[in-house]
Amino acid sequence: MMHKAMKLAGVLAPAVAALLTGCGESSSVVRVDFNVDVSGVVRPASSGVSIVGNALSLGATPAMPKGDPSKGLKLRLQPDGTYRGSAWLPKPLNPMSLKDDEKVIYTVYMSNPFAPEIASAGGPPVEHQVDFTSETGETLTVDAFDVPQNIIKPCVDFHVTVPAATPAGDPVYIAGSDDQLGPWLPGKQALTKNADGTYQVHLCFDSGKELQYKYVRSSGNWDKVEKNPDGSERANRAITVTEDVSRNDTVEKWADI
Repeated sequence: MMHKAMKLAGVLAPAVAALLTGCGESSSVVRVDFNVDVSGVVRPASSGVSIVGNALSLGATPAMPKGDPSKGLKLRLQPDGTYRGSAWLPKPLNPMSLKDDEKVIYTVYMSNPFAPEIASAGGPPVEHQVDFTSETGETLTVDAFDVPQNIIKPCVDFHVTVPAATPAGDPVYIAGSDDQLGPWLPGKQALTKNADGTYQVHLCFDSGKELQYKYVRSSGNWDKVEKNPDGSERANRAITVTEDVSRNDTVEKWADI
C-alpha cells in the first residue's frame, strides 16, 4: 500500500507543478530563486515585495496575462534586509536560446500599495527576463517604485512639552523652513493638544529635507515665540528628514511669559 502511494505521488508531482506554472503535464519545470534588495528605496514600513510576471506562479491570469499584482509571488523579508522567494517555472528546451513563448518576463512590485519598479520618475515599469542559465537565480537591486510621493515621504511626529504657565486656551503652532510651516509663518500649522497638556502634529516631508523650525503661540508674528530659559533668542531647531521619526521637544520659555 505504501509503495502504491509513493508511486502515485511521483506521478502527480509533475502534474501539480505543471498546474502551478501554467504548463501542460508533459512540460518540465525548474525552480527559480529571486533575491531582491530594496534597501535604497523610501517606502511605507508596512509594504511588501513581490514578483509579478507572465507565468501562473508569478500571478498571470487570463484577464492579466502579464501578471496580476495581487496574485504575484510574495517574497519574504530576510535578516539581512533583502527579500527572497522561489517559483516553479516552465523549463525551456534550450536555456541558451529561448523561443518567444518560453521567455518569462516579470516586474518587481511593492505591495500595500501596489507599485511597480521604475528606473526614473514617470517612467514605465521595469521588465526583467528570467535567466534560466543562472545557477544563483535572479538577484536584483530596486532603486525606485512608482508610488505617489505623499505615500513614500518620510514623516515626523512632533511632540512638544510647554511651560506650565502656558495659557490653557492658547494654540501652539510650529513655523519653519517648509511650505507646510509657512515657510516661517506663525499661525499656519497648529499642533493638537493632548490630554496630558503636551502638543503634537504628524507631518511628512521630501526625503533629505533639512528642516529648521520653532514653536510659537502667536499667529502672524513672533511676539510669543519660544526662547531660551534666560529669555535670550533661541537657535532654530533642526532635523534632516530621511526616515520616519519622532521628535520630543521642550519649550523652556515663551517670549511673553
